[in-house]
Amino acid sequence: MSEAGITFEALAAGAPTDALAAMTFPIYRPLLSLAPTSRHPEQGDPRRIQPLAVVARAGGELLGLALGEQPLAGGPPPELLSLFVRPEVRQHGIGAALVGAFEEELVRRGFTEVAAVYTAGKPAIAAVERIFAGRNWEAPRPRTLSVRFPPARALESDLFSPRRMRALGAGLDLFPWESAERQELEEIRASHERQPWITPALAPWRFEGADFDPISSIGARYRGAIVGWVLNHRVDERTVRFTCSFMRKDISRRGRIVPLYHESLRRLAAAGVPRATFITPVVYPNMIRFIERWIAPIAEFSGETRGVRKRLAAAADAADRP
Repeated sequence: MSEAGITFEALAAGAPTDALAAMTFPIYRPLLSLAPTSRHPEQGDPRRIQPLAVVARAGGELLGLALGEQPLAGGPPPELLSLFVRPEVRQHGIGAALVGAFEEELVRRGFTEVAAVYTAGKPAIAAVERIFAGRNWEAPRPRTLSVRFPPARALESDLFSPRRMRALGAGLDLFPWESAERQELEEIRASHERQPWITPALAPWRFEGADFDPISSIGARYRGAIVGWVLNHRVDERTVRFTCSFMRKDISRRGRIVPLYHESLRRLAAAGVPRATFITPVVYPNMIRFIERWIAPIAEFSGETRGVRKRLAAAADAADRP
């Protein structure tokens, strides 16, 4: 594809990609090798995907990158993960053309739908939303609430007052998750298989594909049995993501999970970790209310993630017409 002297092409495996690292988020840079990989094992999603990178060039100079993934064995549609155009050449339609080239490459590979997820509230998002609207993607829908905050600041909240922690933590034995015995973990799974009691998306074995953060991942025992957990993962050297939190229903009333958050944040602050993040699906309204009341007021960043989709069958039909 070419437009006003700019060419757009999908990179082949083995193509040099070092110059593209600055054009996507750190979490997606490993995908630039274009080697098949697991999607997000640290988020409980081990599906195999094939990275797809489409670049814009002018005279051999890289101008932008659309980076995404396609499934290798069915499942959700391909996803556009990041879009970048060099600042000095923005507002000339390159971003929209990159998305178009990404769509065309998916059609060529036999796909009929594409999706994307992005975080609202950032300066460049309005331009991205205009690109999606201009290319006839569906209207965005809320997916998650995302907040980034300093653990030390969160500990100052009235939520974690000593009196409240004593009351809510009564009877709970908190421990580092990495110290849980294998037999205990096997019993959790076996008891759930006998009689389901864990929200499926929050089962700890879903997240075993990536190492838990050993500092801040916390478990809770009640009367000798593991009944809850807060499981976290490192995003980078300065940031830890709260990935999964759960407390057995008969114990979780009145906020009994809060002492686990307190212990997790206390450990992060003591270790000098400056940032923590919560990313919570909107299908968990209680957690959304918790974040909005206690975390958002002290957050460095708060934003809603939105999902968009587009059917590509019409694009394929158009390509066949003279």
